[in-house]
Amino acid sequence: MTVLQIVPCSVSQLLSASKASSDTFALSDLEFNQVSVVGVVRELGPFVKYVQYCLDDMTGPPLTVRQWVNSEDCTPLVFASPGSYVKVIGSLRSSTGERSLQAKHIRVITDLNEITSHMLEVVHAHMQIFKKKFDVNMNITAVPSEDLPSVQGQVLHVIRRGSVRDIGIGFKELQSQLDFLSIKDIKSSLTSLMDQGFVYHTIDENHFKSTDP
Repeated sequence: MTVLQIVPCSVSQLLSASKASSDTFALSDLEFNQVSVVGVVRELGPFVKYVQYCLDDMTGPPLTVRQWVNSEDCTPLVFASPGSYVKVIGSLRSSTGERSLQAKHIRVITDLNEITSHMLEVVHAHMQIFKKKFDVNMNITAVPSEDLPSVQGQVLHVIRRGSVRDIGIGFKELQSQLDFLSIKDIKSSLTSLMDQGFVYHTIDENHFKSTDP
């Protein structure tokens, strides 16, 4: 396995990553020991030796983030208040079956374009990782967009047209333009398109954009 130093990830990827060793995790065939995550702070809990955050990027259940107090450093920690967006760089940990992120650096995001930029980095890294997997296992191949099933292709076509806007297209608008499809078919197509790297969330879990407009 190749070990990557810092990998841009979503919370859902961190929660589903397999454990490779005592201090590393793996996505596909690539190990990582440090990650960057962007999300909104839902809760803040200051303790004696660390500050604990509940971080939510709306791709899965919130992730616990702990930033330990350095007793040798007199610089006070700057707390990120609930409701603010932050970028966290740290190491994934697993204890008693619970995943958490040990933060080395937490920075409050003031430019919301950085959120979109991180999402693109996550999608790019995901595609690179799974391209590697396709190269190693010759029996697995990436699916070109033109070879997608009919329903998925129709959903992707509408999303691509709406991707000219920064926020992409909302689910209600998507449903309105695809009123001949059932909600179940649209949702299952969205899940499959995101899993394959064609589509990603923008401002929330109900807005979508194409990775290839």
